[in-house]
Amino acid sequence: MSRCDDPPSVNQITMSADRAMLAMLDLCLELTTRSLRAEHPALDDQAHRDCCAEPPLTHEALASSIVILATTLREVIAGYRECLDHIFGDREDDRSV
Repeated sequence: MSRCDDPPSVNQITMSADRAMLAMLDLCLELTTRSLRAEHPALDDQAHRDCCAEPPLTHEALASSIVILATTLREVIAGYRECLDHIFGDREDDRSV
């Protein structure tokens, strides 16, 4: 399950208010990635292009960069959220709304 599908509980936000903003940013990044992939289906094929293939168009290259950066940032956000869960002792198993 994606962290986007599992927003922080009221108790978790009370303990660390930045969790709400991080959850919202995570969702925005996920939706941005999905919309770029929908608009540029070739992004999913880029990993399979061979080295002699024609380079991507400028807007496709930029879209690809955004997807890569968004994915990386989502990983950082997930790590930060895990640290908060550990610090405050409120892992997913303990969540209640």
